[in-house]
This record gives sequence, C-alpha cells and structure tokens, in this order.
Amino acid sequence: MDVQAKLDEGRDHHREGRFGDAARCYKAALEAEPNNVDALNLMSVLAQMAGDNRTAAVLAAQAISVQPDWYVPYVSLGNALQAGGEPGRAVDAFQQAVTLCSEAPEPYLNLANVLNDLGRHAEAAKMAVEAVVIDGSIPESHNAFGNALAGMNSPEEAVEAYQKAVYLRPEWDVPWFNIGVALATQGKHDEALASYRHSIGLVDGAVKRYNLANSLVAEGRLDEAVAEYRAALALDPDYVDAHNNLGATLKDVERLDEAEACLAAAVSRAPDSPDLHWNLALTQLMKGDWANGWREYEWRWRMPTFTPFRRDFACPEWQGGDVAGKTVLVSAEQGFGDAIEFCRLASVLAGQGAKVVLECRQGLKRLFSTLDGIDRVVSPGDDYGDFDLSVPLMSLPHRLGLTLESVPATLPYLAVPEGAGDFADVAAAPGLKVGLVWAGGATRRDNSQRSCTAADFRPLLDIPGCTFFSLQVGPEAAQVADLPGIVDLAPRLDDFADTAAAVVALDLVVSVDTGVVHLAGALAKPVRVLLSRPSNGFLWMLGREDSPWYPGDFRLLRQRQGGAWDEVVERVAAELRAKVAP
Repeated sequence: MDVQAKLDEGRDHHREGRFGDAARCYKAALEAEPNNVDALNLMSVLAQMAGDNRTAAVLAAQAISVQPDWYVPYVSLGNALQAGGEPGRAVDAFQQAVTLCSEAPEPYLNLANVLNDLGRHAEAAKMAVEAVVIDGSIPESHNAFGNALAGMNSPEEAVEAYQKAVYLRPEWDVPWFNIGVALATQGKHDEALASYRHSIGLVDGAVKRYNLANSLVAEGRLDEAVAEYRAALALDPDYVDAHNNLGATLKDVERLDEAEACLAAAVSRAPDSPDLHWNLALTQLMKGDWANGWREYEWRWRMPTFTPFRRDFACPEWQGGDVAGKTVLVSAEQGFGDAIEFCRLASVLAGQGAKVVLECRQGLKRLFSTLDGIDRVVSPGDDYGDFDLSVPLMSLPHRLGLTLESVPATLPYLAVPEGAGDFADVAAAPGLKVGLVWAGGATRRDNSQRSCTAADFRPLLDIPGCTFFSLQVGPEAAQVADLPGIVDLAPRLDDFADTAAAVVALDLVVSVDTGVVHLAGALAKPVRVLLSRPSNGFLWMLGREDSPWYPGDFRLLRQRQGGAWDEVVERVAAELRAKVAP
C-alpha cells in the first residue's frame, strides 16, 4: 500500500468533512506504518474534533515521541489539553511548539487563545501580535489580539482589532459579537445592538441573544429585551443568567406575576443561585408577599455585592424566638435610607424584653440616639460591650415575621437630638418652606436611574409664596448653582442629626428616592417622593401613592414614562400652587 497516497486520500476526506472516511484512511496508514507521525497527528486532530480529548492527547504524545523536533503534534497536544480542561499543560505544549518553529503563526495564535482563557491577557497580546506579524491575513489572530485588549480593559483598541478580523472574514460571526461586547463595555449600547444583530444573523446563539437583551435593557427598551431573553432561553433552557435577567426585566416592566413565575421556575433549575433568589425576593416584596419575600431576601448574604455589609461577631446570630433578658446587637446595613426605615424594628426587639445595642455608621449615630428603647448606639471603633446575640438589621422583618399589617408605623419614631444644628432661620423664612433633594448616593447601582438633576426642579422656583431649600449633599450638591434663588443648606449638614433639624424646620420635603425621604417620614413631616420608572424601591410596591411604612402626608409620585421627570415635577408644582393659592 502507498502510505502517502492513503494519507492524501484521508486529507481530502478530512477537508470535505467526511471524517469517518478520513479516519479509515489514517488507520489504514497506521496499520502499514504504526509510527507514521503524520497519521498519528491527523488521528489526534480527528479525535479532538470528535470531543475525545483524552485519546487526542495520547495520539499527539505518541507522534511527539516518534518525532520530538516537529512542532505540529505539540499544537495538536495543546489543543487536546485545552479542550480537555487542562490549560496549564496546554500552555506548555504550545510554548514548545513556538520554540521548535518560530516562523509559523498557529502556535502563537493558539498560545494567545489559551493565555486569554487563563486571564493572562498581557502575555496573550504579545503572542497574538507575533502571529499577526508572521501572517496578518489570519482573522483568528486579530480576534485573539482583540480578546487580549478587552481583557486588559482597552475596549476601544479591542474594537479595532476585531474590525480587522471582520474585514478579513466578514462572514465569521465571532468578531462581530466581540465588537458588540466591547462597545457595550464602553456604554455604547446602541452601536452594540447592530453588531450583536449582525452576528446573530450569521450564527444564532443563546449568549448572543442574552447580550443583545442586556444592551436593550441599558437603552431602556425593556419589552424588546424581554423578547430577546426569551429567545436565548429557547436556545438554552438551562441558561441561568438569562432566566435571572428575564425575571428582573419583567419586574421592571411591572409584570410581577410573570416575573415571579419565571424566577421561581429558574430557582427550581438552579436552587443555589443567589441572584435568582435575590430577584425573586425583590419581586415578591414588590407584590406585597412579605412572608415569602423576606425569606428569599436572606439570600443576599451569598451575593458578592453584599459582602461589604456582612458583619461577623463572636456570638450566635438571632434566628427568632425569645429575646427577653438578652443583649442583642443589631447591625445596620446597606444604605442610609435602609437603616432609617428599618431601625424602628430594633425598638420592637426592645419591646420584647431585649437590651438592644444598635450599630450604625457614624453619620447616623446622633440621630439614632433618639430611637425609643435602645440601650446604646455604637459605630465601628467604639467599645460595643458584651452581647449575647447579633442580627443584621434587614433580617429583622423575616425573623420577626413582619407583615404589611404589622409594620410598626407610629410616627414620629425619630427626633432631632440635642446639639443638632440650629435652623431657626429656616423656620422663620417666608411662605411655604420646601426642601429639595435630586440625587442619591452613587454607590447604589440604579442611582443614575432613581436620581434627577437640580435643573429638573426649575419649574418649581417660579411658584410664588414658596421658599426653596437644598438638602442635597455630596458631589451633586454643586448642581444647586442651576437653581437661582434656592437656599443651600449643604454646608450646614454634617450628619443626619443636622439634616433632621433642617427637615423639622420645613413644611414639605420633595425628593427622589433617597435617605432623606425616610428621614422626613420618620419625623412625620410631609413628603413627596419622586419615583423613576422602573423603580427598584421594592418596598414602595406598585399601584399605590401611600406607604404602610409612613402613614400620613407621605405620597409617592411615580413616573408614567421612564426618564420623564418633567411630568412628575409638574404634579408637585400643581400641588404647591394649590397650597399657596389665596
């Protein structure tokens, strides 16, 4: 038998996709020459293509033992090891291939790919450049370089590399998708949509649909995003992230029953996914299903975003039950508003006979000293003394079995402490005294959505009979310059005790969803809360203007359309005009 002719016949079958015929030719060649290095290597390639990576690695190693100075079987070995989940050994194989043949682009390219997989992007970039220098006509090399640049947080340069790959092979879907990812990383979601759609038009895929949906969410096109998440799940029903984002988006478009059904079904598929439980909790709480929602809310501690809030103390954590005669450390968590809203539950524990030590951030310490029934208020760095039990503040609703009907809503439950700022001048100001807040803290992920700008409040300033005060603090306080005639109180607000004193001097607080609305509510002052759409303020629920947390003159004014602050502000303006009308 002419072994070379049989190998050539096998290669022809191989190129045409007739892999079974190719394998028969290669096996025939090996029967004639058991140590034929070409046949061993080609059989390795076929095995790796069939997913039999172990056999592929064995055959490549056998080829190497026959001809250790030939780089090609090292490439085959590296491919088999990488596909088989051994990237470290794959790096060694590809590096040996590079050492044996520095003139071929393939070893550099494959080495770049596995280094990218390992997160060693700077090394990957060097290898990809070497491959491009040897032969710039290979689109995979430009794509690998783009992946390295993207991994090095250089998305603009990554797009340029991907575009070169697209130019060389416009029908290849992968770089089109990667362009979309890099554009989305830069916040250029509208441009990313076009790239994602082009890639999907070439080859559809669940991950592509998922990323397309994410960019649609970023663009505020939520109904379209729902359709794309569903398309992703049709392609991959076990795609947990798609289930999670679909549920979250259904919640945001206020289709709560669908959101709950989607997330509950996803939890049954992936019961250990904290993100699924978290979004299920938010959905159930927004629906008013507190019995289930607060239980699911306990999953927050398994999410990396909540790690900074976790406090571990050398004592048992209270899970419920009798606390009479026990000293319980209640640890406030998350934002200032959350702490102000839920601190009243520490008083519930005190009412059950516990001696309560309340831990909070320094900015709340003076304010929380006015909370009824609390033994002492501490902040990190203080002497906490001895305590028997600890509990995170926002676990109290679940541990206490809180319901909509049992919210402790006697107001006020906070007061202005002694030594707080003097705002007698504010109280003496003419007309209706209105405090404004337009932005929340930047640490909350949805801050840009829940916040407006100072300029959005300008229509209010033309209303006669009102004096306006800014309660805005932080970097956004500088926007007060956009509101001529408003009195800026920020320089006088050192902590929430001072802010409380200012709020008490006012007739009304108008604010987006920030800690100040909870403060004003806790002080029993009239409040108008401006809520974005969608709103992540799950405890405001849906379809109501009141709140069980703050009965009285406390109203929720919701956007009718996402981003439309003007019509919400106009509703406030109409009310103010009515209040000051002669």
